[in-house]
Amino acid sequence: MAKRNILIFHTSNDLYGASKILLQVINLLKKDYVIHIFLPYNGPLDNILSKQNIILNYMDFGVLRRKYFNFFGLLNRTIKILVSIYRITKYINIHKIDLIYTNTSPNLASGISAFICQIPNYLHIHEIPNNKIYSKIMGVLISKLSTKIIVVSKSVKDYWSSHITRPLQLIYNGIPFNFKSRLIKKESKKIRFLIIARLLPYKGHKYIIEIANQLLMSNLNAEFIFLGDVFKGYENYEKELKSLVSSNGIVENILFKGFDPEIEKYLIKSNFLLHCPIEPDPLPTVIFEAIKSQLPVISTNIGGALEILDQGRGGLLICKNDSVKASRDILEYIKNTELVKKKNEYALNFINENFCEKTFNKKILQFFST
Repeated sequence: MAKRNILIFHTSNDLYGASKILLQVINLLKKDYVIHIFLPYNGPLDNILSKQNIILNYMDFGVLRRKYFNFFGLLNRTIKILVSIYRITKYINIHKIDLIYTNTSPNLASGISAFICQIPNYLHIHEIPNNKIYSKIMGVLISKLSTKIIVVSKSVKDYWSSHITRPLQLIYNGIPFNFKSRLIKKESKKIRFLIIARLLPYKGHKYIIEIANQLLMSNLNAEFIFLGDVFKGYENYEKELKSLVSSNGIVENILFKGFDPEIEKYLIKSNFLLHCPIEPDPLPTVIFEAIKSQLPVISTNIGGALEILDQGRGGLLICKNDSVKASRDILEYIKNTELVKKKNEYALNFINENFCEKTFNKKILQFFST
């Protein structure tokens, strides 16, 4: 039986959460499909995808991001989307594409092209926007342009269910990780807090710096390792963060390491993962990574973290808008080693039962086969 042609769209080119899920889906689909993929630019995914039997293309298909929410930005995106639709529809016809799979929601060009060519468009939503007008508009468009829809968490489903009229199928990510046991250098008395997140405002880096400052003022011997690079167009945000660190006099305690794909070497040498988005983070992969390496998790009490940590049974949940209270809660928690151990054990058992790779694989294959 001949393989079908699937055209995949992904709105970034990195090795963060949604991209890792994309690689898992591709690995599942390549047995039954000839895989064509469009990425918006060159990046780390290229090295992985180029080693597989995948037809790799690049196109700026007008991804809608917050920085474009102004007159000239929307004009720019409109032109990019129209040009992309022309190119995509031509590509679909030339390569006899049977199905489009759009991984992450801010890409309208793929859905419109699928509609024009009368082929199915499967959408995988990883986002929870914070703009209600944007969400309403996108909800109408997604409802019109998508054939089937996956959402990655209950938080995502609850949010979009009031904007999208089509059924939303919840498929939790199943993350495979085989890290080594954690290794803390005994000679170091510092408590290491690890922060793994791309430098974007909603990820809460400023809030973490405020918390760090409070913890250090309480004479806690600690360092905070920021692992993640700046998203293109947000370079000023990185400068703001470093300026805030400098103005608080805590430069020696906060280390900006940039992006490193080998995160396990940081996970095994840290004491806590500190994940503090100030807006809902749909289903943060980094929390899975921490739990699998037995690293205790501290997170703000919003978004997918609530589901992964089972409402706080698997880690400490802190408030998202009060650094003084959050720092007090963290101090109290990290001193209670028995509680930390208990929550950590619970978290590992919980994700093994509810976010296992085998279940994810089965549901994804069922999704594409029906």
